[in-house]
Amino acid sequence: MAAFVGSSAFPQWRARVEGVGGCARPVKLNARTTLRTTLPHSRLELSTRVEDRSVWVRCGTRRAASCPACSARYEADAYHLVRAGLCGDESKGVPVAVAARPTAFVTLTAPSFGPVHNRPGTRPCTCRAWHREDDPRLGTPIDPAGYDYEAAVLWNNRAGALWADFTRRVRRALAHAGGLTIRDSTRVLALSYAKVAEYQRRGQVHFHAAVRLDGLGGHASNPPAWASADVLADAVRAAAAGTEVLAERADRSPLVLTWGTQLDIQAVDTGSASTATSGPAQVEAGKVAAYIAKYATKSTGVTDGVDHRVSAAEVERLNASAHAKTMMRTALALAEVSHLAGLKLGHWAHMLGYRGHFLTKSRAFSTTFAALRGARAAWTIAQHQLDHGGPDLVLDTEWTVIGFGYRTPEEHTFAAAIAERSLSRLKDKRPTVAGTETSK
Repeated sequence: MAAFVGSSAFPQWRARVEGVGGCARPVKLNARTTLRTTLPHSRLELSTRVEDRSVWVRCGTRRAASCPACSARYEADAYHLVRAGLCGDESKGVPVAVAARPTAFVTLTAPSFGPVHNRPGTRPCTCRAWHREDDPRLGTPIDPAGYDYEAAVLWNNRAGALWADFTRRVRRALAHAGGLTIRDSTRVLALSYAKVAEYQRRGQVHFHAAVRLDGLGGHASNPPAWASADVLADAVRAAAAGTEVLAERADRSPLVLTWGTQLDIQAVDTGSASTATSGPAQVEAGKVAAYIAKYATKSTGVTDGVDHRVSAAEVERLNASAHAKTMMRTALALAEVSHLAGLKLGHWAHMLGYRGHFLTKSRAFSTTFAALRGARAAWTIAQHQLDHGGPDLVLDTEWTVIGFGYRTPEEHTFAAAIAERSLSRLKDKRPTVAGTETSK
């Protein structure tokens, strides 16, 4: 290690790692850039030169378990995306008028598939023990033999369908509240949202969503006056109670999938006078954005960051609880059932059956990740042009992949240290909101 630090190549290597923020597995590229300089009054190129250079770029993963540096950037982008949809941001194309619209922070959970160890608060667990916060038994079945693992895995797998049915029912309830038909309501009212999937300790996903009422033009127009925050909350309650998705078990017996009874609805305080209330069920917009962004970078929390398909043999070697392994084995077994093949449970066994995106939003809620990254790329290109002669410079680049990651344990060690220092300097000072543990 001393020889590595003392080598003549170390300063340049360190500069490259710092340039990618200590990325755990940078992509190494060769960039062949053609620089063409033109002047406004000339139709001819005054000079052309070709440069070959080695460039490192971030791996770009969102998962904190895979790359803390890149997931921190993803989290920052997610925060700004969600916050813009709550408070507005003219620089991102979202009018500040959205801050005055009815908005709720909604949490939807899974039903019970059998009693699990938990911390009810004022009384002991069903097993009659008082569990510590770090007790590994929390979230695991009290009676594994009686736990409905098949339904639990199928529920995770169809959670996206449950969300789709839920949003349809919210729109239907809103139309009813306004005395309109479904078709007529779409001409005056739109439902916009951003949601994140989070795993409970028992291995079931649940959704946290910022839900906003807009007019016909999405964030560009206001909803009708009758579409208040109370109307939105009532529509969410009615939709959550009525949501159901029909599924089949391995033996073809019917299975009706619904939300759990633990529904939480909080008004979102965006700082606008119209959203400020004195009620207790209210949360600041910044905390909502921080919470959604934080959980968008998480894995299941039970598979030690596994990001790929697993076989039955590999499941046994994973650093996971017996409960999580049973859910994975159940998913793999269901994947062999012919009429369930379309669910691709074998492909998503490492995610305990869940196959949806972690962070999703409706089109009109806010800006996009592509827009945020595009603005960052445009700034980088402009800086590169200035470094090479000014805005009249035209750059054409051909990229070739020449490698991934680091070559030696020493490089990994130093890169991890650089990432840690970078993250500590840029430590997020945004507020966070404590989630409600719902493991029943």
